[in-house]
Amino acid sequence: MSTAVAILAHALRMLFFETSTTLRVLMPAILMVMGCGLAMSVLAPDTLAALRASEPETMMPSASSLLYFSIIGLVGLLAYALMAVLWHRHVLLNGAEDTEVLRPAPSVYLGYIWRAIVVGMVQILAVLPLTLAIALLGGAVVSAGAGGLPVSVIGVLGSVIFIWIALRFSVVLPAAAIGERMAVLESWQITRAVSAELWGVAAMITGINTLFYTLSLILPEAGVLPMLAQTVILIIEGLMFISVLTTLYGHLVEGRSLGQ
Repeated sequence: MSTAVAILAHALRMLFFETSTTLRVLMPAILMVMGCGLAMSVLAPDTLAALRASEPETMMPSASSLLYFSIIGLVGLLAYALMAVLWHRHVLLNGAEDTEVLRPAPSVYLGYIWRAIVVGMVQILAVLPLTLAIALLGGAVVSAGAGGLPVSVIGVLGSVIFIWIALRFSVVLPAAAIGERMAVLESWQITRAVSAELWGVAAMITGINTLFYTLSLILPEAGVLPMLAQTVILIIEGLMFISVLTTLYGHLVEGRSLGQ
């Protein structure tokens, strides 16, 4: 468990020890992500409302709202990918003071996106049986009238497993960000040395994400400011996962100490 704590602590320390440096490195991507959140709340509010509704089939967004949502969502994902690439390169190439080193070539950025798509597809295939099992178990618990707590516990356990699988496969991504080649199965093999510890990391990430989710429940469901607040939460959660991947690559591939 101490190694799990060290991995997460190292990842968070890199992000928050020098906050001004972190913001300087990531500001272009952060502004893009925040801009997408703002644009979505203004241009596609009915689509957002339908996604939040308990019975979304009763709410039909307009065609223009769906189009705006799709376009803005795609741009937001590309901005999220840029944020990841910038952070991986900043840490692994030590290029914070050299914008030419920090700035990824188009081929590196596109290569990262392609690797992210491949990793995402592999993860989906890996978790499909688990998703089905969790859905069946949750349905059985609800049918038995066991209440909401067992369903919540099942959801938390499912989240831990999903994050563990993602951590095992996704070390490919920091490699892609610095222009190195790594196969998806290589990531699985490389992380085998800390596979037990990654359960602890996944549990801690799930706990932090659950805390953020609980805090987000106090926000109003609609409006520009709630959307921006939720976007900030998504950015923080994403950066935490990204920084953990950076830590794993530095430690497992480059032999860096977790104490640095």
